Amino acid sequence: MSFLSAFLSTQISRYGTSRRHGRELALKVDRTKAIGNSDILLVTCLRNELNRLPYFCDYYRRLGVNHFLIIDNDSTDGVQEWARSQPDVSLWHTKASYKASQFGMEWCNYLLRKFGAGHLCVTVDPDEFLVYPSMDTRDLRDLGEFMKSEKREALHCLMLDAYSDKPLEDTVYNSGDNPFEICPYFDRDGYVQEAKRFGDTATRGGPRMRMYNRKTPQQSPALNKLPVVWWRWNFRYTSSMHDIKPARVMRIGTDGRAAITGALFHFKFFASLSSKASEEMARKQHYNAGAEYRLYVETHNPLFYEPGLSVAYEGAEQLIDLRLIN
Repeated sequence: MSFLSAFLSTQISRYGTSRRHGRELALKVDRTKAIGNSDILLVTCLRNELNRLPYFCDYYRRLGVNHFLIIDNDSTDGVQEWARSQPDVSLWHTKASYKASQFGMEWCNYLLRKFGAGHLCVTVDPDEFLVYPSMDTRDLRDLGEFMKSEKREALHCLMLDAYSDKPLEDTVYNSGDNPFEICPYFDRDGYVQEAKRFGDTATRGGPRMRMYNRKTPQQSPALNKLPVVWWRWNFRYTSSMHDIKPARVMRIGTDGRAAITGALFHFKFFASLSSKASEEMARKQHYNAGAEYRLYVETHNPLFYEPGLSVAYEGAEQLIDLRLIN
């Protein structure tokens, strides 16, 4: 089989997988006709995360997102009614298996392929907040144009787990709160990069590794993500936003030039995590049957704050000075 034949065969197979999972989605709130040719799109998949959405959407609107494509995996919190009140939101509903859809990635891939080609696309979970250099004066459109000028298709990011200086049960988030104020701390050090097969890298570390995987670092969650991409028809996320095909998009710094990088602040550690962990352990729809959630339940009321290692977030320039982003 020639290279071209093999390439086309792979693309047809991937397209078939994407369409099959796309048929699991029912469009409930449709404002897709309002999407302009140059609009910046955000794709997210969620379940019972309505309390996060008001601040989340406002945050990304301020950065320049024009339209939100939301996949609702059978929520019971009224997210469809909320979406109908938002002029820049389209929402799809599904009762299908989150696990069988590669933890929501095939649903995201379907929407990215259908609507994202040619657009700057942000793909994040509703508890993830993008930070990048000069964001106080440069919005996502500026970032995207800079990426184009540098001939870079994706922004590589380090995921930073955020937490408070209080026990988990006292770290309460209410709808509309700024999560950076509820959980202002992150680990300033302790991140390890390892080379992978095709010239890309995997990053691990942070509070989850030191709390739960100190002796088994390879089992700690991956912290490398590519949430901002100039999307093309043949692109496809393969493992959350940690990996993407084609493999060339994963490579960073292999051309001898310093590449701009960003951070994704991850706001998982609120008091509500305890009830969510119990639910997800029962559903068994997450990676490794929810083993990570089991750790949170077994470690009752964890405190992640560590004097000397934990620092309060001050801005993107601080992350540059700490050499966490470039």
